[in-house]
Amino acid sequence: MRVKLFVVTMMAIMTIVACDSRQRVKAPEENPQATSTPQSQGDSHTILVKEVIQANSYTYLFVAEGDKEYWIATAKQPLEAGMTLNYDMALEMKDFTSKEVDRTFDSIFFVGQMRGTSSAAANAMASKKTVETAKDISIGKVDGSISIQELYTNRTDYEGKVVVVHGQVTKFNAGIMGRNWVHLQDGTKSGDAFDVTITTNAVVSKDDVVVFSGKVALGKDFGAGYKYDLILEEAELSAES
Repeated sequence: MRVKLFVVTMMAIMTIVACDSRQRVKAPEENPQATSTPQSQGDSHTILVKEVIQANSYTYLFVAEGDKEYWIATAKQPLEAGMTLNYDMALEMKDFTSKEVDRTFDSIFFVGQMRGTSSAAANAMASKKTVETAKDISIGKVDGSISIQELYTNRTDYEGKVVVVHGQVTKFNAGIMGRNWVHLQDGTKSGDAFDVTITTNAVVSKDDVVVFSGKVALGKDFGAGYKYDLILEEAELSAES
């Protein structure tokens, strides 16, 4: 059964490669014998995405796996540096030239399917589509903190600066695009803004009352549906109350 699955997967990947190979898989002009036969790569692989190059048909990823670093290519999709992904099988191409990115890869692995890819993107889109509602809460400031009302009212003054906020966690999503996502409210608002989104490595739970310090960024677009007028990044959990 495993052999049959391997053959089917390899045929699917070779179809992807073939679509590009007629125009892009070729040896550099100074070495017309450089193109080699694809080789299979089996077993399970867990990779950390370090660099992303988006082209019209493919997404090219420079990844780390243990102490190894290498390039892989897959069907175009909204992937980000910092993601942790998994795949089982791939085909290696040596001296692969892509006209789209104007680059020849000494070695690149074509991957047909990656676990964690669609789930991360789906979580991102689901998080963005969920409509937040204002909670009936009243959480005062702590030493050195500002309210959500003050944050939004004076957003341009705070841009690029580290601020402290004290509030209640209304949503927590872990491990999306290499970070955790927190929605925080304190009962104050500025216009329609009553909720601040925070990215962090800390782990909290819904309804926790917490203190976060993070850098203010405006007009931040992470792709995959994550776009924010204001967000606190690289936040540290200072205390829980």
